[in-house]
Amino acid sequence: MRYCLPFLLLFGWTTFATAADDAKPAGDGGPKITFDDHVRAIFREHCFTCHNQNDAKGGLNLESYGAAMEGGASGEVVIEQDVESSRLFALISGAETPKMPPGSDLIAKEKQDLIQKWIEMGALENSGSKVKKKKNTGLAMSGPVNTGKPEGPAAMPEGLWKQPVMELDGSGAITAMAHSPWAPLVAIAGQKQIALYNTDTLKLLGVIPYPQGIPYILRFSRNGELLMAGGGRGGYSGSVTLFDVKTGKPIVTVGDEYDVVLAADVTPDHSQIALGGPQRLIRIYSTTDGSLLYEVKKHTDWVTALAYSPDGVLLASGDRANGLFVWEADTAREYLNLQGHKAGINAVSWRSDSNVLASAGADNDIKMWEMVEGKNIKSFGAHGGGAEWVSFTHDGRMVTAGRDNVAKVWSGDGKELKKTPGFSDMTLRSVFNHDGSKIVVGDWTGEIRVYNVEDMKELGKLEAVTPTYDGLITALQTDIGTFDKAAADTSGAATAAKQAWDNHLAAIEKSKQGSAAAKAAMDAANAQAEAVKKALADAEGKLKQHQQEVAAQDADAKKWTAEIAKAQQAIDQANAKLANYSKQVEEKSSVMTALKGAHAEHQKQLDELKGGLAQKQQAQQVAMKKVADLDAKLAEVTKQKEEAADDQKESKQKEIDTFTQERTAAQAEVDKLASEVKQSTEAVAAKEAELNQAAEMIAAAEAEVKNLQAESVKASQEKANFETALAAAAESKKGADAQKVTAEQAVAAANKAREEAAKQLADQQNQIKKYADEMNKLAEQLKKLEEGKANLEKDLNEKTAAAQASAEKAAAAKQELESLKQEQADFAAYPAKIQAEQQAMLTGLKTQEQVLTEAQSQQAELEKQMEAKLAEIAKLKAALDKVMEEKSAVYAKLSEQKKKVEQGTDEMSTAQAKLEELKRQLELLQNVYQ
Repeated sequence: MRYCLPFLLLFGWTTFATAADDAKPAGDGGPKITFDDHVRAIFREHCFTCHNQNDAKGGLNLESYGAAMEGGASGEVVIEQDVESSRLFALISGAETPKMPPGSDLIAKEKQDLIQKWIEMGALENSGSKVKKKKNTGLAMSGPVNTGKPEGPAAMPEGLWKQPVMELDGSGAITAMAHSPWAPLVAIAGQKQIALYNTDTLKLLGVIPYPQGIPYILRFSRNGELLMAGGGRGGYSGSVTLFDVKTGKPIVTVGDEYDVVLAADVTPDHSQIALGGPQRLIRIYSTTDGSLLYEVKKHTDWVTALAYSPDGVLLASGDRANGLFVWEADTAREYLNLQGHKAGINAVSWRSDSNVLASAGADNDIKMWEMVEGKNIKSFGAHGGGAEWVSFTHDGRMVTAGRDNVAKVWSGDGKELKKTPGFSDMTLRSVFNHDGSKIVVGDWTGEIRVYNVEDMKELGKLEAVTPTYDGLITALQTDIGTFDKAAADTSGAATAAKQAWDNHLAAIEKSKQGSAAAKAAMDAANAQAEAVKKALADAEGKLKQHQQEVAAQDADAKKWTAEIAKAQQAIDQANAKLANYSKQVEEKSSVMTALKGAHAEHQKQLDELKGGLAQKQQAQQVAMKKVADLDAKLAEVTKQKEEAADDQKESKQKEIDTFTQERTAAQAEVDKLASEVKQSTEAVAAKEAELNQAAEMIAAAEAEVKNLQAESVKASQEKANFETALAAAAESKKGADAQKVTAEQAVAAANKAREEAAKQLADQQNQIKKYADEMNKLAEQLKKLEEGKANLEKDLNEKTAAAQASAEKAAAAKQELESLKQEQADFAAYPAKIQAEQQAMLTGLKTQEQVLTEAQSQQAELEKQMEAKLAEIAKLKAALDKVMEEKSAVYAKLSEQKKKVEQGTDEMSTAQAKLEELKRQLELLQNVYQ
């Protein structure tokens, strides 16, 4: 991540701020939850006592929306739409310490939920507020990521001595530890040395002497080719040295402190080294010439943490008094002042994209900071008592160590993923290996464990106290004895397993042979059984055929018996029908005679009713005419009354009244006659209906008599037919009974043949079952043998592999022992070898001095000759051409001689430099291994 620093803050990022538009919060559509309407009342009840305008503890004032969103001394406490990054919610919910409010129970769950919903919906101030676009908290990894991965194989130690600088009885606290970013290599600080271990094999690869004292900070360069060590002797001296990882040789040393170096780092391009310690200063040196480039005096206490960002743009520093700063790497100018920790800073680490800095504090917390405005985007209590270390890996995960005696692995957003079992004392350092699959953890007592991150299984321990060659050889010899015994034991076990395997294969073959014999016998029995089955089938077929014939004849006889019974029954039914029909004809004839008499009577009554109806209708017409006449008279008199004089109106009214009474009486007569006409009409209709019904009944009776007579004739014919059928059925039954007797005799013969074949088949099936039982038994035995074969084969393979592995392990250990012995001999002879090389260099130097002296003498002689020739040239102008040729020859010889002198001078300088290097190595060996 590259920055334009102040200009970026002033101009670049304001563009993004003004471009932010409104966004819908999660759960949009429901009622708004706002600070003014909901949250402020909760803060007033639980928080205002400590966080108000006049007494803002921790710099946090919750009385107003603006102050609450501004946050406190540790930065923002509410992040819109991001509950996990909002420290205020973490404290009131008890997810982080110190739990709020202090000294009392947590806020009620429903109030916590309301505050959580308020944050999720955008932390609105009031009902008129709009939700802002969600902030980028910086927790997500973003590129470009500056990995520094080398193109070729990662650097590993080559040919380093394993002899410790000091022989110690026990180890102290692990003061420094670092893991190569690209190779299975961990560096561990010790007394006047740095031990290098392979984290795949857990083998010691070599020891780098550190005569300056104790390393308090170790870091590999971004490409893994250099190892930086900073430390010294307390109250006396301090410096930082870069070592070549392959050779272990020091490349450059900077700093001449009066106390130890506690924190240091080298830039990704290896051009600068920053260091700090008890002197409360940050000094930045050039690695080119060791010159001091910058001196930063901002810190008020010991500088305990330093780290360059992976892109080399920024430098982070922390001190014992909770000061945490970020500086421009190129200028050492202050870029950010990160305030939030309440105790000293023990470590800092950069995420690989350079966008996030993590800090570990003695206040228990790990804090994560974004690098645009320097805001605290995540804070979580990592270790009770204090967090001692934090380190990122390539994918953004973190590993931490602390005073609660464990190390922990965290996701990039601060969620705890894994935790180691407890150590006997506080853990001081914890680092990921190169691929992030393991962690190496060291504690106060000097114990160093390696864990697999996936399941936190302990893979082994590393020795903080490096053993001597004698100790390594003794331990290896003990291991070889163990390996040899294991090889012998596993070889014997493999031989026994091979014998068991061979025996098992023989048993399987024997079982297969037994199964084959039993199968052959069973096949023969099956063939014989098949022949018997065929004979049985033939017998059963004939039996079935004869049984079918018996059944057919029996069915035929039964059929004719049924036909006889049926014909007799039909004859009986026909006789019954004839008797019944005769009886019904007599009954229907009597009914028909009675119906005809009733019909004549009904006709007489109908004629009488019709005569009475005609008389009443005539009287009705007369009465209706009378009413009509009276209506005409009333109309005439009424008209006369209207036209008459007044004195005549009264007489006319009397006439009107008289006519009205008469009309009323006449109308009553009309109504009476109408009712009588209606009743007579209904009586006539009813009588006509009765007459019609009687006529229908007579017709029906006549039809029934005719039908009965016809049925009688039909029944007589059927009776004659059934009598003929009865005689025929009796004759057929007699023939069927005779054929049935013949078929029953054939059934008896076939049944006897079937029983004999069935007996033979049962005998064969018993024999087959015997062979089948034997085959099943053999098959079960073979199945068990086959099942056991896999186990035996697995056991054989495992024991063979174990024997081979033990033999290879013993052979490798013996080879390692020989190599170690040779390395020990080489190490013992190394001082003498250096002295011999020094003597040889001195002898060579003297030879070079002699050659140089002779060359200088020859040069002086040639110069004299040249001077003589020049004098001769001045005198002998005539022989100029010849002299000039001689002069050229002299110049050529002089040039060649000068080259020899210059070459001799360079060779002598090189020899002197080699001599000085040999002297330095000899002095180093004498000082270190005294």
